[in-house]
Amino acid sequence: EKQEDAKAKKTKLLADSKTDRDDTKEQLAADEEFFEDTKMSCQNVASVWAERSRLRTEELQGIITAIKILREADGTFTKATATFLQVKQVHRHKGSNTAPKQAFQRLRNLAARYKSFGLAQIAAQMRMGGHFDKVILMIDHMIELIRKEEAEDIAHRDRCQNAEGKNANDMEDVEAAQSSL
Repeated sequence: EKQEDAKAKKTKLLADSKTDRDDTKEQLAADEEFFEDTKMSCQNVASVWAERSRLRTEELQGIITAIKILREADGTFTKATATFLQVKQVHRHKGSNTAPKQAFQRLRNLAARYKSFGLAQIAAQMRMGGHFDKVILMIDHMIELIRKEEAEDIAHRDRCQNAEGKNANDMEDVEAAQSSL
Protein backbone atom coordinates (compact mmCIF):
# COMPACT_ATOMS: atom_id res chain seq x y z
CA GLU A 1 0.00 0.00 0.00
CA LYS A 2 2.84 2.38 0.85
CA GLN A 3 4.54 1.61 -2.45
CA GLU A 4 1.28 2.05 -4.36
CA ASP A 5 0.71 5.36 -2.56
CA ALA A 6 4.28 6.54 -3.25
CA LYS A 7 3.95 5.48 -6.90
CA ALA A 8 0.66 7.39 -7.24
CA LYS A 9 2.20 10.53 -5.68
CA LYS A 10 5.24 10.32 -7.95
CA THR A 11 3.04 9.75 -11.01
CA LYS A 12 0.97 12.80 -10.07
CA LEU A 13 4.14 14.85 -9.46
CA LEU A 14 5.51 13.76 -12.87
CA ALA A 15 2.26 14.73 -14.60
CA ASP A 16 2.22 18.10 -12.80
CA SER A 17 5.88 18.71 -13.73
CA LYS A 18 5.19 17.91 -17.39
CA THR A 19 2.21 20.25 -17.38
CA ASP A 20 4.31 23.00 -15.76
CA ARG A 21 7.08 22.42 -18.31
CA ASP A 22 4.62 22.61 -21.23
CA ASP A 23 3.08 25.78 -19.78
CA THR A 24 6.53 27.29 -19.32
CA LYS A 25 7.48 26.43 -22.93
CA GLU A 26 4.29 28.08 -24.20
CA GLN A 27 4.92 31.14 -22.03
CA LEU A 28 8.52 31.28 -23.24
CA ALA A 29 7.39 31.15 -26.88
CA ALA A 30 4.84 33.91 -26.25
CA ASP A 31 7.44 36.01 -24.40
CA GLU A 32 9.98 35.57 -27.21
CA GLU A 33 7.39 36.61 -29.80
CA PHE A 34 6.45 39.64 -27.66
CA PHE A 35 10.13 40.50 -27.26
CA GLU A 36 10.74 40.33 -31.02
CA ASP A 37 7.67 42.48 -31.70
CA THR A 38 8.80 45.04 -29.14
CA LYS A 39 12.34 44.99 -30.48
CA MET A 40 11.13 45.60 -34.06
CA SER A 41 8.83 48.38 -32.87
CA CYS A 42 11.65 50.10 -30.99
CA GLN A 43 13.97 49.77 -33.99
CA ASN A 44 11.32 51.34 -36.22
CA VAL A 45 10.79 54.17 -33.74
CA ALA A 46 14.55 54.68 -33.48
CA SER A 47 14.93 54.95 -37.25
CA VAL A 48 12.01 57.39 -37.47
CA TRP A 49 13.54 59.43 -34.64
CA ALA A 50 16.92 59.47 -36.37
CA GLU A 51 15.30 60.70 -39.59
CA ARG A 52 13.37 63.41 -37.72
CA SER A 53 16.53 64.51 -35.95
CA ARG A 54 18.38 64.71 -39.28
CA LEU A 55 15.58 66.72 -40.87
CA ARG A 56 15.35 68.99 -37.84
CA THR A 57 19.09 69.64 -38.00
CA GLU A 58 18.84 70.50 -41.70
CA GLU A 59 15.86 72.75 -41.03
CA LEU A 60 17.74 74.55 -38.26
CA GLN A 61 20.71 75.01 -40.60
CA GLY A 62 18.36 76.49 -43.20
CA ILE A 63 16.91 78.85 -40.62
CA ILE A 64 20.37 79.93 -39.52
CA THR A 65 21.27 80.59 -43.16
CA ALA A 66 18.06 82.61 -43.62
CA ILE A 67 18.83 84.69 -40.52
CA LYS A 68 22.34 85.36 -41.85
CA ILE A 69 20.95 86.48 -45.19
CA LEU A 70 18.38 88.71 -43.51
CA ARG A 71 20.91 90.31 -41.20
CA GLU A 72 23.34 90.94 -44.04
CA ALA A 73 20.53 92.34 -46.19
CA ASP A 74 19.39 94.66 -43.40
CA GLY A 75 22.87 96.17 -43.20
CA THR A 76 23.03 96.49 -46.97
CA PHE A 77 19.73 98.37 -47.11
CA THR A 78 20.75 100.66 -44.26
CA LYS A 79 24.00 101.57 -46.05
CA ALA A 80 22.19 101.96 -49.35
CA THR A 81 19.69 104.48 -48.00
CA ALA A 82 22.46 106.54 -46.42
CA THR A 83 24.72 106.71 -49.48
CA PHE A 84 22.49 106.70 -52.56
CA LEU A 85 20.52 109.60 -53.88
CA GLN A 86 17.34 108.95 -55.80
CA VAL A 87 17.67 110.36 -59.28
CA LYS A 88 14.41 109.14 -60.84
CA GLN A 89 11.39 107.07 -59.97
CA VAL A 90 11.20 103.57 -61.38
CA HIS A 91 8.03 101.56 -61.01
CA ARG A 92 9.48 98.12 -61.53
CA HIS A 93 13.01 97.20 -60.57
CA LYS A 94 14.65 94.23 -62.19
CA GLY A 95 17.47 92.70 -60.26
CA SER A 96 17.33 95.08 -57.32
CA ASN A 97 16.50 93.93 -53.81
CA THR A 98 18.13 90.61 -54.58
CA ALA A 99 18.86 89.75 -50.97
CA PRO A 100 15.18 89.67 -49.91
CA LYS A 101 14.32 87.78 -53.08
CA GLN A 102 17.10 85.29 -52.42
CA ALA A 103 15.93 84.89 -48.83
CA PHE A 104 12.36 84.37 -49.99
CA GLN A 105 13.42 81.83 -52.63
CA ARG A 106 15.55 79.86 -50.16
CA LEU A 107 12.83 79.87 -47.51
CA ARG A 108 10.22 78.80 -50.06
CA ASN A 109 12.46 75.98 -51.32
CA LEU A 110 13.23 74.80 -47.78
CA ALA A 111 9.53 74.90 -46.87
CA ALA A 112 8.68 72.83 -49.93
CA ARG A 113 11.50 70.37 -49.40
CA TYR A 114 10.74 69.70 -45.74
CA LYS A 115 6.99 70.36 -45.98
CA SER A 116 7.36 72.81 -43.10
CA PHE A 117 4.36 75.02 -42.44
CA GLY A 118 6.45 77.30 -40.20
CA LEU A 119 8.99 77.99 -42.94
CA ALA A 120 6.14 78.58 -45.38
CA GLN A 121 4.72 81.22 -43.02
CA ILE A 122 8.09 82.93 -42.78
CA ALA A 123 8.45 82.85 -46.58
CA ALA A 124 4.96 84.37 -46.94
CA GLN A 125 5.87 87.13 -44.50
CA MET A 126 9.02 87.82 -46.54
CA ARG A 127 6.98 87.90 -49.76
CA MET A 128 4.54 90.43 -48.28
CA GLY A 129 7.47 92.69 -47.51
CA GLY A 130 7.50 91.98 -43.80
CA HIS A 131 10.04 93.62 -41.59
CA PHE A 132 13.14 91.64 -40.84
CA ASP A 133 12.58 91.97 -37.11
CA LYS A 134 9.19 90.29 -37.40
CA VAL A 135 10.61 87.51 -39.57
CA ILE A 136 13.50 86.96 -37.16
CA LEU A 137 11.01 86.69 -34.28
CA MET A 138 9.06 84.10 -36.27
CA ILE A 139 12.29 82.18 -36.89
CA ASP A 140 13.18 82.31 -33.19
CA HIS A 141 9.72 80.96 -32.34
CA MET A 142 10.19 78.13 -34.86
CA ILE A 143 13.58 77.24 -33.38
CA GLU A 144 12.00 77.10 -29.92
CA LEU A 145 9.25 74.81 -31.24
CA ILE A 146 11.77 72.54 -32.96
CA ARG A 147 13.84 72.26 -29.79
CA LYS A 148 10.71 71.36 -27.81
CA GLU A 149 9.86 68.64 -30.35
CA GLU A 150 13.41 67.36 -30.15
CA ALA A 151 13.14 67.06 -26.36
CA GLU A 152 9.89 65.11 -26.75
CA ASP A 153 11.54 62.81 -29.30
CA ILE A 154 14.46 62.17 -26.97
CA ALA A 155 12.09 61.32 -24.10
CA HIS A 156 10.20 58.91 -26.38
CA ARG A 157 13.44 57.28 -27.50
CA ASP A 158 14.52 56.86 -23.87
CA ARG A 159 11.19 55.20 -23.01
CA CYS A 160 11.66 52.74 -25.89
CA GLN A 161 15.22 51.96 -24.86
CA ASN A 162 14.12 51.38 -21.27
CA ALA A 163 11.31 49.06 -22.44
CA GLU A 164 13.76 47.18 -24.64
CA GLY A 165 16.16 46.78 -21.68
CA LYS A 166 13.32 45.56 -19.45
CA ASN A 167 12.28 43.02 -22.08
CA ALA A 168 15.87 41.76 -22.35
CA ASN A 169 16.05 41.36 -18.57
CA ASP A 170 12.69 39.54 -18.51
CA MET A 171 13.94 37.18 -21.22
CA GLU A 172 17.06 36.44 -19.19
CA ASP A 173 14.90 35.72 -16.14
CA VAL A 174 12.68 33.35 -18.13
CA GLU A 175 15.71 31.57 -19.59
CA ALA A 176 17.26 31.24 -16.12
CA ALA A 177 14.01 29.86 -14.72
CA GLN A 178 13.73 27.42 -17.61
CA SER A 179 17.29 26.20 -17.24
CA SER A 180 16.75 25.58 -13.52
CA LEU A 181 13.87 23.17 -14.32
